[in-house]
Amino acid sequence: MDAAVCVICKRPLGDGAMRIRYENRTYSFDSERCKRIFYENPDRWLDAGGGVLEQPR
Repeated sequence: MDAAVCVICKRPLGDGAMRIRYENRTYSFDSERCKRIFYENPDRWLDAGGGVLEQPR
């Protein structure tokens, strides 16, 4: 099993990871900054099925 990583910066998540629900899926972030970046334009980071892209659009 792969270790969980931040959606934005791809750093490994620690115990203090932040999680949000967006369109029935849960995404994890290692900092408030990364969470804010995701909130600004979530479609940039997700594919059509809600999976996280390797590189943002």
